[in-house]
Amino acid sequence: MEIFSQKEFNFKQSEYFELFNQNVIEEEYASYNNPLFGEVWICKIPVLVLDNELIFKSVKRPVLVVDDTHEHFVKMDKKNYYVLKITSQDDSYQRIKIKNLEKTGLLKESFIRIELPLKVEKEQFLYRIGSYDIEEVQKIMNKVMKKLQKIGK
Repeated sequence: MEIFSQKEFNFKQSEYFELFNQNVIEEEYASYNNPLFGEVWICKIPVLVLDNELIFKSVKRPVLVVDDTHEHFVKMDKKNYYVLKITSQDDSYQRIKIKNLEKTGLLKESFIRIELPLKVEKEQFLYRIGSYDIEEVQKIMNKVMKKLQKIGK
């Protein structure tokens, strides 16, 4: 497994995103550590693409881990992980601005998408790039839960 210092990774982060999305960097360079609550990871996320027909494609995106199989978010689910997507697009729709980019490992202004956590499997996680303040993650999850309770009514 290839290990990068935070400085080395930050220097080439955009290049690595592009290489992963083009499948130039193989999964053998992926980390097999267990993602933990509050960590920021690069994760393979399936997306639906319309290109003459509907197909699923996998893209590599940063995510915030909000449940690390310890039932932080979903009770009775001790095998799956739940994450919130991170984006650089600020369309003000259910986004929370990330305060400490350096600690998260992100290079440019980014936002946590809080509309709905995604369920992912361990194999989808590629590598850890940083972490987010645990108290802030708990506040974010409180906002997510309030939104979900409104939907459920």
